[in-house]
Amino acid sequence: MTFIPRDPVNQSQFLVHDSSQGDGTESAGAVVYLSGDQLVAVVSGSGNVPFGFLMQNVKAESSAHPTGFRMPGDLGSSDAFTGDPVGVAHLGLYDTTYYDTADTFTAGDYLGASNTGRVSKTNMVDFTTVSGVSDYVAIAQNTLDATAVANGDNLRIKLLI
Repeated sequence: MTFIPRDPVNQSQFLVHDSSQGDGTESAGAVVYLSGDQLVAVVSGSGNVPFGFLMQNVKAESSAHPTGFRMPGDLGSSDAFTGDPVGVAHLGLYDTTYYDTADTFTAGDYLGASNTGRVSKTNMVDFTTVSGVSDYVAIAQNTLDATAVANGDNLRIKLLI
């Protein structure tokens, strides 16, 4: 019998983007759920219990080139492609511009995930009916008024998952 300690920061930092879910393009900062064994996809409804946040943009493979072909501009990029390993963030403080632009944010606001994976204050998916866990995935650390949201200013969030 074994009992092996695992480091959650390293173990779940890189999971594989589930290419069978969504349209294949995702934004860094999107809330993701475990869609399979070591697979993540962006939250799209109440059946998708939040697991973490994407740390990279995910691009779709080019249909004009063979699978795995990378353009010179893609080399050295931190972007991932559908089906590639992708960084998943848990806990800690992060800055994001991937938030619900219909909202304004005040420091201390509890934030949930919208059905597009954006952090949101008012357009949150209800996960409690599925999992019994909180709907909240982050807390706003700064205030963004309507002008700041329209400008795409960074929202600093403390991750709760």
